[in-house]
Amino acid sequence: SHITPGKLDLKRVAGLGMNAKELEANKALTEWAVQDLNENKNVKLPYENDSFDVVMCQLSIDYLIHPLEVMKEVARVLKPGGKVAILISNRLFLTKAVGLWTGSDDIEHAYTVGSYLQYCGGGFGDIKAEDLSTRKKSGKERMIVGD
Repeated sequence: SHITPGKLDLKRVAGLGMNAKELEANKALTEWAVQDLNENKNVKLPYENDSFDVVMCQLSIDYLIHPLEVMKEVARVLKPGGKVAILISNRLFLTKAVGLWTGSDDIEHAYTVGSYLQYCGGGFGDIKAEDLSTRKKSGKERMIVGD
């Protein structure tokens, strides 16, 4: 998890993933559920409408085979005015990531994620990307190639 337990005053931190042992060991979570988001195109997240102020999708969007449907579900569980944060990396399991992702660079990944949000029918607006990398070499303007 990218959430440090106790650092923020969070009342509810729900985790969703495919590995029960990892979820159970995550001390930042107040609740967790196991679900394979690729199992069914008509995915339904196990949460009520308008449940969350923020939804984080951490290092997994590159493995979704139905990303538009998942993002539409994210919109459903977000409270009005809620935000979604999608964290991506330039590292992945090449044999597990979807083809659209494996043949693209980091800039294309950002456009792809933006397109998922734009075209999922979830009503997302003000979509933007931000580079949060901490590079060893100087120059945020240069493309990231695993340094």
